[in-house]
Amino acid sequence: MNDAEKRKSKRFPVLYHLIKPVLMRIRGSKTGISSPAIMVNLSAGGMALLTFSPLTVGKNILISFDLKDLKIDNVKSNIVRVENKEGSYILGVQFLNLKKELADVINKMADNFDSCETRILLGEKPICRYGCSYFEHCQRIAKGHY
Repeated sequence: MNDAEKRKSKRFPVLYHLIKPVLMRIRGSKTGISSPAIMVNLSAGGMALLTFSPLTVGKNILISFDLKDLKIDNVKSNIVRVENKEGSYILGVQFLNLKKELADVINKMADNFDSCETRILLGEKPICRYGCSYFEHCQRIAKGHY
């Protein structure tokens, strides 16, 4: 079974012209070690991060980030996958205590992203729809065509 089949929530990309930093803090660390990371994709169940810190699977961390319309602060998380990319690392992170209302916002963004992808594949015009919760994160040429 591949990773896509294991996921309970849809993921969508977040890496675009304005890189979104994420703060990771190692849980249980006496020194409160913090490490910056870059969000690659996001779902209500977790996220993928790009970092230069070699962390290990099973490590518990706290995640904080602030998108224009979504703020996450100290969400308990677990590293479930680590991929070494020649000095940088892609971390698969699972949220452990994300509030339902935040999960609902993320799920709506993922649904809007999927709908946009479908309209593009079908050649529909206009692609963008009024009220799209993914709109602020979209970098498509068609953006703004209501």
